[in-house]
Amino acid sequence: MAEVEKQAREQSQLTAVTSKTQNVHGDNMVVTTTTQYEQQAFSTRTDWRVRAISATNLYLRTNHIYVSSEEVSEDGITYVLPKKMLSKFITIADLRTQIAGYMYGVSPPDNDQVKEVRCIVLVPQVGNHKGVTLPMRLPDHEMLDGLEPLGWLHTQPSELPQLPAGDVITHAKAMDANKSWDGDKTVVLTCAFTPGSCSLSAHKLTSKGYAWGKDNISAAAVGGDTQGYGADCYEQVQMLLSDRFQGFFLVPDDDVWNYNFMGVKHSAGMDYGVKLGLPKEFYHEYHRPAHFLTFSSMEDSGLGADHADIDDNFS
Repeated sequence: MAEVEKQAREQSQLTAVTSKTQNVHGDNMVVTTTTQYEQQAFSTRTDWRVRAISATNLYLRTNHIYVSSEEVSEDGITYVLPKKMLSKFITIADLRTQIAGYMYGVSPPDNDQVKEVRCIVLVPQVGNHKGVTLPMRLPDHEMLDGLEPLGWLHTQPSELPQLPAGDVITHAKAMDANKSWDGDKTVVLTCAFTPGSCSLSAHKLTSKGYAWGKDNISAAAVGGDTQGYGADCYEQVQMLLSDRFQGFFLVPDDDVWNYNFMGVKHSAGMDYGVKLGLPKEFYHEYHRPAHFLTFSSMEDSGLGADHADIDDNFS
């Protein structure tokens, strides 16, 4: 009771703090605050400005790409990915937020054990450092006719010793919803950002992994644990980078594939169309219109006139 009374006395003794500042227009502002929360400096939780600057150096990592070849079975299918396509995919990414795309390709006429990735489709998506959410519907375009689905690829903030359980669940969910996905031909290709470089690895699901992922789809939605998940749920497959053939990208009709800055517009059941084109970078102005609306409102409030006066003085 004594402590409660002490807290009541402290709350009753308000300390007024008066501060005098100037705004961008040069007007003097005198503000008096009496509570603690009013005296705390505001700081945003998102560090997107710093990350946007860091993302401009992602192209340097394309000079140092390493392909993981540990414990790879030589009896399975070998996947060949154009290096230029991978470089473009890396440069439009973010160091922390994962991005993903669907892979489509063909087999050479003389070898059905080789799959050449010819197309990467960037669909509307939202992500975080643990995973990425894609629409339930697969892309549909005339340029995909004659190409078979080969799985999906995504970025990762750091290299992990095993395939994340979330990737297994996402892959199993796609296989369950789309009968065109063959478990023996579709893989998860991971591009992990290591210091100054990128590390690639490709995995396919085993029958146990598919069953485990299918059973834990609902558990993942509520943040369930990974009980029963192990190294026997997946196996690593061989992957190569090549400069011998080129590929192409398919992007949404409105060029907007990154919905991280407008997540309320994204949903798993959303409809979208795709077209041939180069994907915009993660922090492109198309992906964050709210930021530019803020800038325009600042200019409408009189900042534009101030800048014009400054330009006249200098001229």
